[in-house]
Amino acid sequence: MSSPKHGAPAGASETNISRRQLVGAAAATAAGFAVRGGGFARPQLTGSDDSPNRAPIPRSRRGLMAYTARGLLVNDKAKYPTLPSGWRELFDVAASIGFTGIEFFSFTGTASFMQAPGADGGSNPSAAQVRKWLDAAGLKAIGHYNAGVAKNAATGLNPTTIDAALEAAGILGQPLTGSHDATDVMRQKSEVDAAIDSWNKMAVKASRAGIPIYSHAHDAPWNFLLDSGPTDSQGKRTRSSGIRVMEYFLKNTDPKWVRCEMDLFWAHVAQFKYASYLAADGSKVADHFDPARQVAKDPSRYPILHAKDGIKAPKTDFGWIFCPFGYGDIDIERFLKNSQIAKVNPWWSCEQDNADGGDADPQKAVRDIASGYRGLSTLGLAGGVGKPFGTATTNK
Repeated sequence: MSSPKHGAPAGASETNISRRQLVGAAAATAAGFAVRGGGFARPQLTGSDDSPNRAPIPRSRRGLMAYTARGLLVNDKAKYPTLPSGWRELFDVAASIGFTGIEFFSFTGTASFMQAPGADGGSNPSAAQVRKWLDAAGLKAIGHYNAGVAKNAATGLNPTTIDAALEAAGILGQPLTGSHDATDVMRQKSEVDAAIDSWNKMAVKASRAGIPIYSHAHDAPWNFLLDSGPTDSQGKRTRSSGIRVMEYFLKNTDPKWVRCEMDLFWAHVAQFKYASYLAADGSKVADHFDPARQVAKDPSRYPILHAKDGIKAPKTDFGWIFCPFGYGDIDIERFLKNSQIAKVNPWWSCEQDNADGGDADPQKAVRDIASGYRGLSTLGLAGGVGKPFGTATTNK
């Protein structure tokens, strides 16, 4: 296992780092970051900070994937009074750190905004209420990872749930709304064709609403489509022509209304896991997956990227482990250069799957969110990203 560029984040307890200290630390790297009376003040966008010559990822395109803060959303304020609780307080923290956008997530089948019952707005505030909080914090809604859970497995948007997702997106002013993997773990061409048909039907509704829909992509959609060779005892294809599932999906869906959200971490997991396929004649064909080259084929299909980093861990099943954005081994600068993604100026939705520290480390999410923003804001700049936010000294 290799190490992150600047070391792993240190642990911290609820008693040794305050909200004021965290904000003060982040101020050193986030332009416009300020503290007033121990609280958070909204940042002010500046022309220089948004200049492509200054920052490869302009501030106006730095978003936070709220899944990173899922523990904070349901935080018991009585238990951890210095930490944010619910959407409104999360928005204030995100804006203060420097983020300008929020990507939502739901696992209820339709767009929802579940949070701690004691938080402002109750356990599930309306989209209209959430929009008011966004506007007050100076943030934009950039997307929504809509998912349901059936038989302990996630499912994505479908023709039944798309109407509610588009309605919520319209209220929030989202430019897009999204889904758990459209193809999930499918590899059979017949199954993927059915998903394509479903998404093309949803694309008609998306076009009427003027809101494109996107499929998230974990590692499985970058596996090879089984569309060739002999069939097994169940009549399923066993070999591949060499096209990957998500490539096939994008090739056969409406490019204007159906998009893909590439997750940089999971794309590199796919690179590690899916390096060859069995051709129709039974021969093994090596095929290196390059996420940057995939995006460069048509950058317009990738309006949101999950800015997620990892440390190489070749002895693990995935080949990578999570870390704050900018602190791992994924060559983000190479991706920027070779993907040509700057042509479409996408949103970079910062996400870290293991940011939630639970009761053992309730502040981990806030530290990791601040570290991830630092990674977004310092990418390619002289001086580098610096150390991730870790344990602070006790307040006196």
